[in-house]
Amino acid sequence: MKLVIIFFLLISSIIADDDEKGYHHYYSKDLTYLHLTYEQKKDLKDILKEYRHDIKKYKKYKKKIVKEKQELFEKDTLNTEELKRLNHKVTRKASAIEIEFLEKIHKVLSEKQREKFIDFIDDWEIE
Repeated sequence: MKLVIIFFLLISSIIADDDEKGYHHYYSKDLTYLHLTYEQKKDLKDILKEYRHDIKKYKKYKKKIVKEKQELFEKDTLNTEELKRLNHKVTRKASAIEIEFLEKIHKVLSEKQREKFIDFIDDWEIE
């Protein structure tokens, strides 16, 4: 039993030391590792609120497009050009939201904070 406990302690210490840049990222979209100033927190709060609103609108939009794709697929002949057009619409919309969000965040963060943020940028991708 002691060996099992020692094994788990060793494993957990190895995992804890795995953070090569000296900061921890606890969960998706957690920004505490950036050590933001009061002003940055205030600015980012507004940016994140707008981002969440945009994502909510995007999800409704995507749902509508999925319905259109389903209707398209149910027809006797599949219009692949229309299917491509619908896919591109969804992709462009997601890309525009992401770019606007990252542009706003970029303006608020310092160079060092941007270096840390970029390691977790995939957490902010729109799915």
